Amino acid sequence: MIIAFSGGKGGTGKSTVSTNITVLLESFALVDLDVEAPDDHILLSTELVKVKDVNLFQPVFNHEACFACGRCVDACHDNAIISGRDGKPILIPELCGGCRGCKLVCPSREAIGEGKRLVGKIYENLTPYGFPLITGELLEGEKKTYKVLLETRKYALSRYSDLIFDTAAGAGNSIFKALENVDLVVTVTEPTPFGVRDLQKILEVTKQLERKTVVVINRSGTGNESIVENLCNKYGVKVVGRIPYSKNIIKGYFENEPIVTTSLPEAEIFKNLKDRILEEACR
Repeated sequence: MIIAFSGGKGGTGKSTVSTNITVLLESFALVDLDVEAPDDHILLSTELVKVKDVNLFQPVFNHEACFACGRCVDACHDNAIISGRDGKPILIPELCGGCRGCKLVCPSREAIGEGKRLVGKIYENLTPYGFPLITGELLEGEKKTYKVLLETRKYALSRYSDLIFDTAAGAGNSIFKALENVDLVVTVTEPTPFGVRDLQKILEVTKQLERKTVVVINRSGTGNESIVENLCNKYGVKVVGRIPYSKNIIKGYFENEPIVTTSLPEAEIFKNLKDRILEEACR
């Protein structure tokens, strides 16, 4: 079973909800797919342990074997290859997407060699709460988010059958891949105009992917929740939980202590939410 947590905008509390739910589920592995800014390990007070590098193919040009035909330049959709004054290719490494198009169209077998560039890392470690955490991290300065997300997702799927995906904020291209073939999408939102606007973007994505979706309203009681409910009715999705604005939850966040590990009344809210999520995922 795969359950993905998403949130249209940053700051909705998606990671707080996903980490607390995973602590309660116990038998699931948590996968942090917010590769540009992974933070689940911080919320769970655990150290990252690297298990794999994520590399991209990068062409290595042998100008002595190059015909200066320009086919590699024309084939590069990332505009990472330009022609020098002599007509021979010059690579802009930061733009290269590693598609191998240049190598495929090159008429010279020896003009383009196999190179690679490190763009990210994958970590796996056992959390203090007994479940595994897999984390994808894009190297600083790199832009190939999609590649790191794909490799992290692939690694997690090869290791575990029951997974919680904590996706990045937003509704960009990477979200489509993160939500592909999941059993349930849990979208965390807040009752504000910005929250509802971004919730609609996520609901459009899950509609296109035909993924079963439910909504959790975080910071319940701080805004007009009817606008969230009306949008959910429009898309035919359920509101399965409401988490009130709580100083105890905020304190737990800053102290890296999941609220569900305490005896505070807010812990019961997450326990009920966990039951509702499992119920919807198993339908």
